[in-house]
Amino acid sequence: MNRYLKLLLLTSCAGLAISAAEAKTLRFAESQEISSMDPHAAREDFTLSLIGNVYEGLVRWNKELKIEPALAESWETLSDTQWRFHLRKGVEFHNGNPFTADDVIFSYERAGSPGSPFAGLLEPIAGIAKVDDHTIDITLKRKYALLLNDFAGWYILDKEFQESIGAQKPLDLSTNTGGAMITQGIGTGPFKVASREPDVKTVFVANEKWWDKREHNIDEIVYTPIANNATRVAALLSGEVDFIRNAPPQDVARVEGTPGMQIMRAPHLRNIFYGMDQQSKTLPGLDSNPLADVRVRKAIYQAIDIDGIKRSIMRDNSRPSAIMMAPQLPFYDASLDVRFPFDIEASKALLKEAGYADGFTLPMDCPAGSFINDEQICQATVGMLAKVGIKAQLTMHPPVQFDTELPAGKYSFYMLGWAGLPTLDAYNIISATFHTPTGDLGAWNPKGYSNARVDELIPQIGTEYDTEKRQEMISEVMKLHRDEVGKIMLHQQFLTWGMSDKVHAIVPADEYTRFWYYTMD
Repeated sequence: MNRYLKLLLLTSCAGLAISAAEAKTLRFAESQEISSMDPHAAREDFTLSLIGNVYEGLVRWNKELKIEPALAESWETLSDTQWRFHLRKGVEFHNGNPFTADDVIFSYERAGSPGSPFAGLLEPIAGIAKVDDHTIDITLKRKYALLLNDFAGWYILDKEFQESIGAQKPLDLSTNTGGAMITQGIGTGPFKVASREPDVKTVFVANEKWWDKREHNIDEIVYTPIANNATRVAALLSGEVDFIRNAPPQDVARVEGTPGMQIMRAPHLRNIFYGMDQQSKTLPGLDSNPLADVRVRKAIYQAIDIDGIKRSIMRDNSRPSAIMMAPQLPFYDASLDVRFPFDIEASKALLKEAGYADGFTLPMDCPAGSFINDEQICQATVGMLAKVGIKAQLTMHPPVQFDTELPAGKYSFYMLGWAGLPTLDAYNIISATFHTPTGDLGAWNPKGYSNARVDELIPQIGTEYDTEKRQEMISEVMKLHRDEVGKIMLHQQFLTWGMSDKVHAIVPADEYTRFWYYTMD
């Protein structure tokens, strides 16, 4: 080999070494697994947060949680019930296919199909018509105030790719029907799916042809699910991973005190609560349904030592709440956020008054890993209820199973959390969890709370543009729900993200990991 060729090879190898050294890989771990690569399969925030880096909507939330254009460059209203969207030109899917109006219409029909978890989100839409390849007209069933908010949580898929893998309908996570999207996904977003081994590892790589200006310097994201809290924290402290969401409260001080580590904090929009079957005539194992009685619901509420949970389990990283709205949301009414006091004797008196002086047996179902310290809170609740004679029989479920069985009405008393995502508005909360289950409304309130006045106000809230009128109606709904103990409210979560100090991240109140804003040293 001549000297010139040797020099050329050495130079090339050195260049490759420098390139490899400069590559930025973010190693990320969380307690749960990504349910699939299908953005229409479940309204499950953790999965949507991650794959929101792969897929995009017509609009998006930016780092300040303000709506901005994404796959739609601009839009205008033609009437109270007609909108025109001008789609961004020159955008390609990760496989090179051009993004057009056909993909938007396909994604609407797919996500809005009967049985889809997103049918409720898209319910106000009567239809979408193609004007040309980069213009669409959207007709609404009625005047609707939150169309853009909803569109930030509805992701657009490549029609041709979906048809090629036989995934024209959302993946059924209960049976994995149409299972190609367990591991495959093609979007337009800043990161592409490089490889995926469910329950082991998912790798994303930067989309070098992304239409937007690149602010991040991440070349690769490696996600590893680590269910055990102690193991996940150990992986962070040892340098095995760079970033964990929601460091367990009991480990926050240790992470923060470790050289080279940091904790980034922010309030979360999500409130945690217990929902319950208030409609069935009987509960499993009983000849009645105690939960149908507001006195029993209030007794359960007052038997729960929420300050004890905050102190001992959440390590002060929570805020006890009385209504299902975080202070960071528009239309929050602080005057309503006043809890019934923790009072064992009052709880016993209410149970006696309702005819359950000796208590009763209560089936209880909770997710394992969906919310911060969910299992510990549920276990603590079992002990608290036992003090007033209620014998809670706790069953923990994997998040995917839980998110499938809960809306199907299989649970009598269950833990759930709601943040108003993706719309960041009270209407999302109340239409999904307060409304009597009817069609697309009340999907996450199976056999639950029902009030005719609340049902009357909810659609009006969705269509009202006047902020004062909207505030009056939202406050009325929240007060009715609070006073009738529609849910057993617990607390608002705080975000405590643990990471290496070489990671520069944003911690938004909706908990979404928008990696296109991240950088690494």
